[in-house]
Amino acid sequence: MKRNDKENKDQKKGIHKIKGYFKKKTNPPNFILSVFVTTLKMFLVLFILLGFAGFGAFLGIAKGYLDATPTLDLERIENQSETSFIYDRYGNLITPYYGLENRVWAPLDEIPKMLQEAVIAVEDVRFYSHHGIDFKRLIGAIINNLRNESIQGASTITQQLIKNTLLTPERSYKRKIQEAYLAIQLEQKYSKEQILEAYLNTSYFGSGNYGVKTAAQDYFGKELKDLTLRECAVLAGILRNPYYYDPRKNLYDPNRKPEITYNRTNLVLRLMYENGFITKEQYEEAKLDPNKSPEEQGFNVIKESNRNSLYPMPYFVEYVILDVRDRLMEYYGWTGDEGRQKAMKLIQEGGLKIYTTVDPEIQKAVEEAVYSYKNLPPLANPKDKVIKDNQGNEIQQPQAAAVVIDHTTGEIRAIVGGKTPPQGRFWTNRVTQALAVGSAIKPLSVYGPFIEAGYPGGIILEDVPVPIKGLENQWDGRGYPLNYDRKFSGLVDVRKAIQKSINIAAARIVQERVSTDYSAEKLLELGITSPQYVNEKIVSNLALGQDGINMIEMAAAYASIANKGVYQTPVSFTKVLDRDGNEILNKDNIQVKRVVFKESTAFILTDWLETVVKSGTGSRAKFSKPMHIAGKTGTLNDFKGVYFAGFTPYYTATVWIGHDLWKPLKSDTQGGRYAAPLWRAVMEPIHKDLENRPFYDKPPEGVVRVTVCGVSGKLPNGTLCENDTSGHKLVAEWFPVEAVPKEKCDVHQEVEICKYSGKLASPYCPREHVVQKSVVVLPKDSPLRQLSNEQLQKYLPGAFKDMTDFSALNYNKPEDRKYFCPLHTQEWYNSQQLREDLLRQAQELIDSVRAKMSDPKYKDRLSDEARNALQRAIEALLNSLNQATVEPPAEGEQPLTQLPPFDPKPIEQNMAYLTELSRTIFDSIDRQIEQETATQNPQLPFLQNYFPGNGAGNSRNKHGHNNKRGALD
Repeated sequence: MKRNDKENKDQKKGIHKIKGYFKKKTNPPNFILSVFVTTLKMFLVLFILLGFAGFGAFLGIAKGYLDATPTLDLERIENQSETSFIYDRYGNLITPYYGLENRVWAPLDEIPKMLQEAVIAVEDVRFYSHHGIDFKRLIGAIINNLRNESIQGASTITQQLIKNTLLTPERSYKRKIQEAYLAIQLEQKYSKEQILEAYLNTSYFGSGNYGVKTAAQDYFGKELKDLTLRECAVLAGILRNPYYYDPRKNLYDPNRKPEITYNRTNLVLRLMYENGFITKEQYEEAKLDPNKSPEEQGFNVIKESNRNSLYPMPYFVEYVILDVRDRLMEYYGWTGDEGRQKAMKLIQEGGLKIYTTVDPEIQKAVEEAVYSYKNLPPLANPKDKVIKDNQGNEIQQPQAAAVVIDHTTGEIRAIVGGKTPPQGRFWTNRVTQALAVGSAIKPLSVYGPFIEAGYPGGIILEDVPVPIKGLENQWDGRGYPLNYDRKFSGLVDVRKAIQKSINIAAARIVQERVSTDYSAEKLLELGITSPQYVNEKIVSNLALGQDGINMIEMAAAYASIANKGVYQTPVSFTKVLDRDGNEILNKDNIQVKRVVFKESTAFILTDWLETVVKSGTGSRAKFSKPMHIAGKTGTLNDFKGVYFAGFTPYYTATVWIGHDLWKPLKSDTQGGRYAAPLWRAVMEPIHKDLENRPFYDKPPEGVVRVTVCGVSGKLPNGTLCENDTSGHKLVAEWFPVEAVPKEKCDVHQEVEICKYSGKLASPYCPREHVVQKSVVVLPKDSPLRQLSNEQLQKYLPGAFKDMTDFSALNYNKPEDRKYFCPLHTQEWYNSQQLREDLLRQAQELIDSVRAKMSDPKYKDRLSDEARNALQRAIEALLNSLNQATVEPPAEGEQPLTQLPPFDPKPIEQNMAYLTELSRTIFDSIDRQIEQETATQNPQLPFLQNYFPGNGAGNSRNKHGHNNKRGALD
């Protein structure tokens, strides 16, 4: 109470004191002055009333603005978009990856103190002393705004952080009021250090750079710790107007001036000096001289932003981005276009760390091989050499692509999606497109399933122009596909079929042996997803590979063979971490592994594919140094592309060459001629330091080597199969144990065969050319029974369509004559008898002439002219004898269908000529000898008159003498 009384007394005393200032005047007031004062009072009251009204209105508007202010969402500040990073298989950085904002969050202790101070000096010098709003700066801004129509900012660093992350950048009082309100709240939630860190990481620094770390890298190519004082001032100066103060534009854009950056940088340095952040010496040393070039002052800004350049290994990087996108969609359950957008946004802005499977050395080698490859097939139409994409870019044709995968892990080591480096981001990457594979599909859909199923029908296949059952209307009504060379081989074993890439054999296996369902099922297990193969199950695709398949899928399917029959989903990354280092994707949780083929199947198939490279269509894939290689060529129907897929003990690779619009290549184009050398160019460099080792140290369990008949595919029946007349001998091949045939061959019968015709020997066939052989009698279900007799003898010489008792056949019966040799007949025999008589006579004549030529009586008297004439006549006679002789075809050659007829006239004419020539020459010599003798013994004619008994002799001599004279005449 006492205290209250005292307060009342003081209050009254104060009131009295105040009242003392207002004493009542005793003099009468001046009228004019009284009116003026009264008016002034009224204006004062009115002003006060208007002030209160305006203040009330301001409070109302402000309250409305504050009510519309968004809540302080700290997550929007903390969870800013961050650049993701992509690494190679060794953990080395390949490239950052981002969308519109290139940002890498840097903790405050990573940001240099002088960069922090440079920003504070130029943006908010009282940052550490205010609580979100700098009232001193605010009042100055208000006064300036009242003087000018433009609105001048007074935002603190805290307010700018709010504006950058929570509000729009509009320049209005509404945004300023909301900004100030939220800034005060933020200061209560965050420390100054947290606010400064967030500000330095969220602010825009021009050229697409958000945050100081990416700006330092982009402008100066430096880590934050390596920045100089000047460079820190440059970065701090950008913040007020990133476009205007962009140092790259100001230094290199001819429409801009370096002085803009010089002056701004010097201002920042001066403010740092004036506020005690740097010394006078530091200021003088760091500031820029407008009269000097950047180079003279050691001021270097990177001319081209890395934002405008393409990352290294672009084909692989972009493949892995899309791969991660799809996996993120699966992980988060996102679907459709919206799901793809969410996944891409997370990759571009989520600060992910993507660890890929790419091997940079292998990728580089594959890029060099594909980009520099010159052996491209010519196009059928040269006008197709250049095409344009949607942006008008010219793309040279034909194109090429390659994929390399480590088949032991399923990890992709290299991807090159074009013949040339891409001209922009997400350029056409052909490895992700469906490209026709041709015969490269056969190991996957034909021969692998054929082995796995246990060789249904045996290992001997029909390659003949006979319609395939169920496909009679296919292939232009022929009912069978054509082989590349348009030829047929008759019966072939399965190894030869894959070695020579025989189309008819492959189609028969799919249609008649394993079924299209089983073939498609195995493709699906091997990771092939193309609906034309696994859904529609068309034989022309399953056997011949006419429609497209993704190259990655093909590489993974071949890798399954190399991996002993075990399929592994191809992966391009091993793990993906979020911005906090938490693993969200892992290869082990994504990769599917399953056994598609037994190891025994993979072993046999690998062995066949090695044969393709050693001596088949893929021989051009061989390295210059020894290396085990297995692979298969592919040539697309109508020559619209070539392919090669294969593997070594280390890596699997697929390559393709073709036209982007499926335009045809030159008509003689082959996968073995163009794609196989490209595969070698891709694979050989990455094997240069790897030792040659076999695919298998020994055959796996469940595989045996078995010899079978080359016609029936069954176990040999004694020596019958070995002595086959058609040239189809025994075949030694690897068999799964469950596929080893149990029955003996039942298509061969032993008979006497003429070597010339390959048919049953007739009574007139030369016995020296008749052999014991076995002939083939076709089973009732054999497709070869549909061939004409002429075709049958062409593709399976000596074969019979019908089962026959050969012992009951009689050459003299007209109905049996068709089984016997048609070459050696009665007419032929008679001609041979005449030929033998002439041969004997001719030889006697030749021997007689040669004897006289060697006789001393004539030898020294023969002139060179006469000797040469005789020799030429003998040679002519011998030649006529030899021309009439034909040897039987060698083993494995086609039998003869006709023999040249024997014509005795050349022999008779040459004999007559030699006879006449020799008689003329030797009689002339005899006459010469007689003349010489008569000259030496002149009494000889006189003495002869005394030997009457020699009259006959004289008469003969006389006649002989006359004959000689007549011949000489």
